[in-house]
Amino acid sequence: MPFFPMRPFRGRALLRPNNIREMCEEAAAGVWVMQPKLNGDRVGLACVDGKVYVQNRHGGCYRFKVHNAPDFLALPNRTCFDGEVFKGNFYPFELLACNGKSFLMAEAHERVRLAKDMTQILGHPWLFDPPSLAWIMRRSANLPMFEGVVLKRAHSRYVMLGSDTQSSTGWMKRLWR
Repeated sequence: MPFFPMRPFRGRALLRPNNIREMCEEAAAGVWVMQPKLNGDRVGLACVDGKVYVQNRHGGCYRFKVHNAPDFLALPNRTCFDGEVFKGNFYPFELLACNGKSFLMAEAHERVRLAKDMTQILGHPWLFDPPSLAWIMRRSANLPMFEGVVLKRAHSRYVMLGSDTQSSTGWMKRLWR
């Protein structure tokens, strides 16, 4: 850190049942890794030499208290996540590095699996299992905690961006309207 995290481009709104079914079929076929889009603040969290650093998506320090940040010190030194802060707690959705080993070149599904493993080690809830078609169709029942889904090309690498306004071609955000 600091870096500009992968930033999804905005796809079509989640409005039409046929489009939602098609998206779910593509995810089931392994084209996409699909995760619920938590309605929080996007941050990177890193544990380095006994300290926790939280960075916003614009490359600066996150200015609000992250209540569960000290919990991450139980993980190996030089561990870094991409995730969301929601109601004052950090929820990682991808592992970027652990014990100094980078996972930026690992495929999206592997980075997600590793993040899930780490949250289980900490006893934290995992909020990013692939949503079902029924979950997506419920739309407003998922608001305000979730605002849609993020789709990541299943075999994509984690490519840090050149600015906080640049969008990735490997990640797509689809929101309810």
